[in-house]
Amino acid sequence: MVSIVIVSHSPDLAKGVHALASQMTQGKVKIAVAAGVDDPENPIGTDAIAVMTAIEDVYSPQGVLVLVDMGSAILSTDTALELIDSEQAANVHVCAAPLIEGAMSACVAAAAGMPLEEVINEAHTALVAKYTLLDQGKKLPGTGSVQDNTSPELPAAEDEITFEWQVQNPHGIHARPASAIVGTVSPFDTQIWLECHGTRVSARSINSIALLGAGQGDNLTCIASGNEASQALQAFASLAENHFNESIDAPAVPVSHQQHHQAVRQQITRHQDGRLSAIAASEGIAIAPIWHYRATMPKARDRDYLGYGREWALFSDASGAAQKTLAELAEQTAMTGSQSDSEIFTAHSQILTDPELVETIKQRLKEAVNVEIAWSQLIEKTAQAYKDSPSDYMQARANDVYDVGRRVMGLLIGEAEQQITLTEPVILVATDLSPSDTAQLDPAMVKGIILEQGGSTSHSAILARSLGIPAVVGLNGVTAKCQEGQLAVIRGSSGEVWLAPTAQRLEKARREQDSLDRQSKLARAQAMEDARTQDGKALNVYANLASLEDAQQALCHGAEGVGLVRSEFLFMDSEQAPSEQSQYESYAQIAAAFGDKPVIIRTLDIGGDKPLAYLQQGGEDNPFLGCRGLRLCLQNVEVFKVQLNALLRARAKSPNLQIMFPMVSTMEELNQAKYLLNGCYEALQDSGIPAAMPEIGIMIEVPAAVANARQLAKEVSFFSVGTNDLTQYVMAADRGNDRVSYLVSAAQPAVLRMIEQAAQAAHEAGITIGICGEMAGDPKLTAALIGMGIDELSMSSNRIAAVKQAVRATESKLAEQTAGKVLNAATLKQVMSLL
Repeated sequence: MVSIVIVSHSPDLAKGVHALASQMTQGKVKIAVAAGVDDPENPIGTDAIAVMTAIEDVYSPQGVLVLVDMGSAILSTDTALELIDSEQAANVHVCAAPLIEGAMSACVAAAAGMPLEEVINEAHTALVAKYTLLDQGKKLPGTGSVQDNTSPELPAAEDEITFEWQVQNPHGIHARPASAIVGTVSPFDTQIWLECHGTRVSARSINSIALLGAGQGDNLTCIASGNEASQALQAFASLAENHFNESIDAPAVPVSHQQHHQAVRQQITRHQDGRLSAIAASEGIAIAPIWHYRATMPKARDRDYLGYGREWALFSDASGAAQKTLAELAEQTAMTGSQSDSEIFTAHSQILTDPELVETIKQRLKEAVNVEIAWSQLIEKTAQAYKDSPSDYMQARANDVYDVGRRVMGLLIGEAEQQITLTEPVILVATDLSPSDTAQLDPAMVKGIILEQGGSTSHSAILARSLGIPAVVGLNGVTAKCQEGQLAVIRGSSGEVWLAPTAQRLEKARREQDSLDRQSKLARAQAMEDARTQDGKALNVYANLASLEDAQQALCHGAEGVGLVRSEFLFMDSEQAPSEQSQYESYAQIAAAFGDKPVIIRTLDIGGDKPLAYLQQGGEDNPFLGCRGLRLCLQNVEVFKVQLNALLRARAKSPNLQIMFPMVSTMEELNQAKYLLNGCYEALQDSGIPAAMPEIGIMIEVPAAVANARQLAKEVSFFSVGTNDLTQYVMAADRGNDRVSYLVSAAQPAVLRMIEQAAQAAHEAGITIGICGEMAGDPKLTAALIGMGIDELSMSSNRIAAVKQAVRATESKLAEQTAGKVLNAATLKQVMSLL
């Protein structure tokens, strides 16, 4: 596919053209920008080196079209062509077409797969439609006439077939619908035209389509002839019935409101100051030399078969040793991060002990296949099954399967686990890191992480945050762009990387790093103090946890209570449902550890994405929209009653214990849950077993709960907003899907407005509202949340000190003003700039 380079004196102009062109082509075309110069006082100009880099970044053997604005842009481009490889330069064409219109037309043509010559022609004729529509003449210098692009006199072919459609789009067939038409029909091997007002034009040319002037109510005829005429016509008909991918019920959204979507989809952006931007994964500043890490899967030995008994013994020994190591990693991660992060390795152990996997290995060994070959084939097949899943969350788990496979294979062939041993501090650069790789990193030696793959919700990103290592992920091709030993800078909070930074950038990074270190030390020193704003307003800062070990750690970090106990980890650690007694003991111990401080225990929150072997959950095409949380409990009443009994008994021993129900959408669900809870309480009372009714709350994590918040608030004592799930449901973006990770932010304006609505409903009913998602642990958002009326924040223990410090730096009235501004923001970028 032809690539496009935009060369302009103005960075702002070039970025705008880039964003508009990307939106027109849905990001299908590689577009690079070379604009302005690295001079803050005089930024207007062009730079030959920047042009050369832009061409190299998007180079395609099919050709590169360079569009320039004026003057030195042409000279800089000529110089750039002298600097690049002569074979590449031969495939680069500098175009004199108007920058904005030419870029739009060229990008649409390139997206349709047209060759370079046709892309150039589309760019050159870009102003024809504009002049015609403005009635400013029929002829442009350097172009053909309007009729050159139309064919009203074209004779009909014998095999022509047609489809007629009345245009219903409010603005007719303008640029975006025209772009959609070109992209839809171009792949077919056929001749295809559009006809309107007696004029016929090529359906492969966005400029020609624009010339038709097909408005709302006009009849548009699509005519096709040739090998794939019927398929092309059917594709066009489907597009037309979808109104050319536009809504006909409301005016079209201005492009400026949509630019952010396309801009952020391109995960990597090269800036004029040498900065690379990707996905922020773990906060902090890192300054160190680059070190490349390459993980490898040990190769299976091609050896003689030793007999089923011996081969099975080899596998059993390796599997047992692997499980022991995974348990140690889980414990180590729980000590340095949190219990919930350590569950990554519990999940790995579950992969290894999966009954179907074990049975498959047994069967392959009985077929006289040696265990290394059998294991290698099974891991590859299992990982591929994950990759082929329609769920992006499940696709991401293929890396976990490979991690387990690599561990066991090393034990089978006697090869020691690949160790990351360093003699000096570095920034680690890799294609990806497995959870096992990440867990063994020493933060004293690995100062930062840059990965080509992954998203902010990948296991490697989660563990990097747990270890406190600044990290950036999704930086495609970075390994080839940097050399070992080369000094680099990472800003993990913004996802920015500087390779070979200037002395000025290094000094700025060091000052920022020193400032963060001072803030962190001060926050830790004051962690045990109350969190009060400058004008004396108290905010409860709680911990999220999953075990008694987590509880001890939370208290050491200054937790004032527990906003979320993830009770499902009791269920996931067992091959059968935990007994009432074991649950009672666990809940009572955690509550007792906090004395009179509140402890909120969430009832079983499990679903198709977190299966339990002993629950018949069934497969679901989309588990995140399926039977999970309270829905699943209400369909497995006996299991649910056992947990409710345990909670009621623990409440009799610990008055500070409260419970909340997850995934509540309707009043009917809440009423059913309360009915079961009351029934369990009465049964325990009748049996003479000590029990007490706790305060009841619900999770606000689906839009329906926000819509029903005023009614739900009358039936409970508190709300707790689960921002991780609320964000993915509000934004319709799977939080495990890297391709939509730019949407998965609790700071999205739509999510913030949902939280505000829930807060208003809670306070109107006289109940409290807290937040227990990752958002709660982000100090940048603390002031805004205070201003929105949030009463409680609950987070991972290692974030408590920083959030408490953010509370102390806040003044209530200013927080309200901040909240008002972010709630009126139109884009995520605006929200983050305000914060």
